[in-house]
This record gives sequence, structure tokens and C-alpha cells, in this order.
Amino acid sequence: MHSHKMLLDEVEEESFRLVAIYCPVEQYRMAYLLNKYLSLHLKRARQDVDFNHKSVQAMYALFTSKDHKTHCVYNLVTNKYKGQARKILSSGSLFYEEEVRPLVVHLIPEYKKVDFFLKIQEEIPSNTYKKLLNVINNIPQVLAAYNIDADNLKSKENLIFE
Repeated sequence: MHSHKMLLDEVEEESFRLVAIYCPVEQYRMAYLLNKYLSLHLKRARQDVDFNHKSVQAMYALFTSKDHKTHCVYNLVTNKYKGQARKILSSGSLFYEEEVRPLVVHLIPEYKKVDFFLKIQEEIPSNTYKKLLNVINNIPQVLAAYNIDADNLKSKENLIFE
């Protein structure tokens, strides 16, 4: 039997823009604020973004919206997962003891202080993008929002949601 080898010369990378948002509100509130000020229609995705970080199964809330006029897809994702790490202290007796401590795991570890990321797929004009950033920065609850160069991220693959 002959085996066939296929080489993939070029992998087409997904191009997108990424906005880091510092805002100490719940994820549903952030989606509401972006819907209100940017006229998006962000809705909670059926499945959250899930990752295994060492021994922790982390779930990050994901909200999506598609603009049918410009064909842009907007994804709002939380950067922080708050869970509990369990560690067995002793199992030599009849009853075992375990230590439960709070744990925070980040989707993009390079930006630990960022609360949310807004990923914009498809190219949008620079002036439209600057206006979008300006509107986000003018939302009263938002402390700061700025552009991140996604090409320089070490954990860029964490932002692939399909």
C-alpha cells in the first residue's frame, strides 16, 4: 500500500484586531455596555472557551456578534477564571484532608491585569477602529482600553474560538 504525504507550505493565519479592556464589572454587564455604546449585538455563546491549565479546567465567558453589513465578527471574552485549587494534604489516615484555596487563571497570561478582550475579525478601516477605541474609553465604567498587537502574543492560539 502506498502512503501519500501532503505538505502544508503555508498556514493562513487568521487576522484580527484585539482590544484590551480594563473594567471591573461582571461579564454580562460588560457585554451590555458594549452593546449600548457601540450598537453591537453581543450574545452569550452556547459554549464558553475552555482550557486545561495544569490541573485546572478553566472556563472563560464568550459573547459574540456579527455585523452583517461589514461582515465583522466581534468576540468579547473574559481574561480571568476564578476557581478553586484542591490539594490533598494527607491521605495516610481514615479521613483525608484537603486544602482548598482560590485560584485565578488567565486566558492570555501576558496581560494578567486585563479583564476582557474584544477580538474583531475581518479588517476594519483604521479611522473606524480608532473611533471604536475612543467610544470604549469613554464608557464610564471602563478604566482603560487599548490596542494589542496580536502578532506579538505568545498565547495567540488561545484566541481561536472555533
